Amino acid sequence: MVLKHEDEMISIKTANIGDRIESGGSFGTVKYIGLIEGYTNIWLGVDWDDSDRGKHNGSVNGVSYFCTRTPTSGSFIRPEKVHLGRSVMKAITSRYGQMDDEAAAKLTEAELYSIQKTMNAPFLEFVGFDEVASKQSNFQKLEVINLRLQNVSNIDGQVGLRELCPHVVELDVSKNLFTEWTTIFNICLQLELLKWLNVSENIMGEMPTNYGYYRFPKLKSLICGTMRLDWDTVLELGRVYPFVDELRAPLNGITTLDTPEGLFPNLAVLDLEGNPIGGWEEVCKLAAIPRLEHLNVENTGITRIYFQKSNMFPNLKKLVISCNRIGDVGIN
Repeated sequence: MVLKHEDEMISIKTANIGDRIESGGSFGTVKYIGLIEGYTNIWLGVDWDDSDRGKHNGSVNGVSYFCTRTPTSGSFIRPEKVHLGRSVMKAITSRYGQMDDEAAAKLTEAELYSIQKTMNAPFLEFVGFDEVASKQSNFQKLEVINLRLQNVSNIDGQVGLRELCPHVVELDVSKNLFTEWTTIFNICLQLELLKWLNVSENIMGEMPTNYGYYRFPKLKSLICGTMRLDWDTVLELGRVYPFVDELRAPLNGITTLDTPEGLFPNLAVLDLEGNPIGGWEEVCKLAAIPRLEHLNVENTGITRIYFQKSNMFPNLKKLVISCNRIGDVGIN
C-alpha cells in the first residue's frame, strides 16, 4: 500500500529533473518540466519504471521533450497528481505513532529548566510533557524499522534521527523515492548500531565522488536488488560497507564480476540471481572472495560450468544454478 499525504504533493518550485515520484502506486523519474505545445499549464514528463504505465517515448505530436528507457515508458502528468516524497523522520513518526505535540517533543528537561529559570517560575509545568516523553521513549526502543513503500526521499537534515531511534539494528527502506547514495549514507551515520539494511527498488544516481568518506564496518547484511546496478557500483558499496557477510544484489544489470583481492574479507553469502552474467568465466572471478560459502547465480544465462584444478572457492558449500540452460559441466 502506498501512503498518500498532503505534504507530499509536488509543486513546481520543488520538482527537479531526476526526482523520483509516485502516482497511483506507480513509480517513475521526472525527465521534463515545462510546457507542451498545444496544451496549457506546466506538465511533468515522467519515465515510468513499468513500461505499461507509460504511453510513448517522450514525444507528442512530433516534438521530442525527453528520452525514455523503452518506447512506451513515458507520459506527461499534471504536477498535482504526483507525490515527491517526505523525510525519513516523518515516515518513522507516522508509521510508528505520531507524537502528541511536536513542539513539546523537542523540549528536553534542560530546556524546561531553562524556561522555568528565565520566567522565574519554578512551579511552571507543561501539560502533556510526560506523555510526550513516554512516546519519545517508545521510539527509542525501536530496533527494527520497516519503511518500505512509504514515499521516503530525504533525511531532512543530518540531525535528529540518532536521538529519535538510537537502537535501530535493522532498516528496510526499499521501494521509496531515494535518488542519491549520499542520503542513504547519511541515514547510516545516524543509526550507529545498524547491522541489516535493505535499499532495494530505489533507482539511484551515480556513486558520489567522495564515497570513500563513508565507512560502516558494523553493517553485516546489505540487500540492494532491482536497482539497475552494475558490478562497479557493488564494489564501491563493498568499500563503504567493508565487513558485510551477506550481500544480495538480484535483478540488477550486472554483467561482469571482476573482483579485487581483499575487498570482501567476511562475505559468506552472495546472491546475484537474475543478473545477465552469461559466462561462467565471470563467476570464477568471485574466487577472490575467500570466505564465500553460499553463491546464488540462478537465472543468469549460464550455459556451461567448469572448475579449474585449483583451490577456487575453498569454503563454498552451496551453489544455486537453477533456471540456467546448462549444457556442459566439467573440470579443466
